[in-house]
Amino acid sequence: MFDKLRHRFARWLAYRQTLASLRQAPDSTLADAGISRQEIREHARHASLRR
Repeated sequence: MFDKLRHRFARWLAYRQTLASLRQAPDSTLADAGISRQEIREHARHASLRR
């Protein structure tokens, strides 16, 4: 049970860190990556699931 909780916390932390990074990125950088401001949450969620 502890491992599951630890894993969920790590995924949540990855989501929050990715979300913060993408929100701080300039529009030009996001555009180069093919990400719109409206897609930031979706990309952060997807990135957290890969961990």
